[in-house]
Amino acid sequence: MRLSSFHSSRHLHRVPAGVVLLLALLLAGCQTYTQQSAGFADAWRSGHLQAAVDAASKKATAGGKDAVVWDLELGAALRTSALSAGQEPIAAAASAPMGGEASAQMPAIPPVEAERLASSQAAFDKAESRIGHYEDLAKFRVGSQGAALITNLANLPYEGHGYDKIMLHTYMTLNWLELGDFDRARVELNRLQQRQRYLVAENSRRIEATQAEARKAREGQVGPDGRTSSYNVGRAEQDPRLQSQIAGIESGLAAQMKGYGPYVNPFSVFLDGLYFMVRPDGPSDMERARKSMERVAGMNPHNTYLREDLRVAENLATGANDDGTTYVLFETGSAPSYDELRIDVPTFLFSDRVAYVGAALPVLHVHDHFLPSVDVGAGGRSYRTELLCSMDGVVAQDYRDAFKSVLVKTLISTGIKAAASAAIQNQFKNQGQAAELLSGLITGITSYATTIADTRSWSALPKQFQYCRFPTPADGIVTVDAGNAKYVVKLRPGRVNLLYVRSIAPDLPVYLSQSVLK
Repeated sequence: MRLSSFHSSRHLHRVPAGVVLLLALLLAGCQTYTQQSAGFADAWRSGHLQAAVDAASKKATAGGKDAVVWDLELGAALRTSALSAGQEPIAAAASAPMGGEASAQMPAIPPVEAERLASSQAAFDKAESRIGHYEDLAKFRVGSQGAALITNLANLPYEGHGYDKIMLHTYMTLNWLELGDFDRARVELNRLQQRQRYLVAENSRRIEATQAEARKAREGQVGPDGRTSSYNVGRAEQDPRLQSQIAGIESGLAAQMKGYGPYVNPFSVFLDGLYFMVRPDGPSDMERARKSMERVAGMNPHNTYLREDLRVAENLATGANDDGTTYVLFETGSAPSYDELRIDVPTFLFSDRVAYVGAALPVLHVHDHFLPSVDVGAGGRSYRTELLCSMDGVVAQDYRDAFKSVLVKTLISTGIKAAASAAIQNQFKNQGQAAELLSGLITGITSYATTIADTRSWSALPKQFQYCRFPTPADGIVTVDAGNAKYVVKLRPGRVNLLYVRSIAPDLPVYLSQSVLK
């Protein structure tokens, strides 16, 4: 429609400012992040790593409100690409008996490509810098929060979930270890601990802020047209229909909970314990190793390998060590993503009669297509990896901690938009059929385009972390049976070795790297 035609309309020139604002905000688009990121997700989950790197790089370079999540995706894709460099399954060699000529022909895994790991670190650095910037500005974002309430929370900058921030430092630690920079790995582990303490404190502040928002909504929330639209969040939460829908969300969530505690990632805790157990600078490092191993063993009471590591950590002060040990860390599958769930929200605008309008919430979608474990052969014995960390549980814990805040914001947003739509339609009442039809079209399109859940998440994270440990074999030969293929590794000389295995899906090759921790 030409602007001249718009302004010449006898009725349309009286469109209130609230209408113009709402229509302008529609330019943000009405696709969920899940739809927008489908290209990257498809490339990643089908094992086309370079295509995934290219897609994430393009999005990250564009910047904007989703820059953090794309920096995270790019960092993970580059890291996995580095692990995959030049590696192919060696099925024939792996199926041959150990020893003799077959062993002599088994090639070692190529060194991890330092350039790709450095690029991964650069992407993670950008994500960390942006996250820090958002945290510094946390007290000065009232305007952007208000605009999001008029449209949807997906229009706010993505600042990273709590588990994103923990895994960001965890991956950076692993990158430094594989690059052989142990001092920087130590620094990153210290930053990880600081980040976790910050997140716990921030969660307490978020709870207080959510309660304040709910009180404000009960007292009267200022709408986009400057009027007060009294929307009682507490009354809405007591609505039987809404309660039933929320109960369904919470029921599905409970099935994934592992009792890890807020912002606790057992794999990150294990990595902390492993580093300070292998490379302690003194008694304080030894005590840190003991505490970390004790903590992670408490979260995984059935993991037999953790019991052995805890025993070593407890005896460090007496001169015990883990020299002559190889660790295999196994990262498998995909962490939960978010789907959009439409719910019915009660409104109480002009009478005690309850009317319902549509709203959208993000809900967890668990991915169960994954390789459940790998079998590792060394020195004539076989070892199977055991669960160390369920990222399903980590993400579910984070989701539960944030859910109350997301729900309150969604209810307030729905109330504001319902009041604004009613005001628009009232403005055109008795102005003719064409005007009333236009107002209905405006409010309908606005409602559809702004009823979008924030489904942004770091999709390249794994479903689980597992590990096993064993005495380093005298011949240095280790086989990795990944179900659909076997791989053979010739370990580099070292007192403590680390073999890292990444599986995205059971029908894809696994990606491997090795490094020497000591």
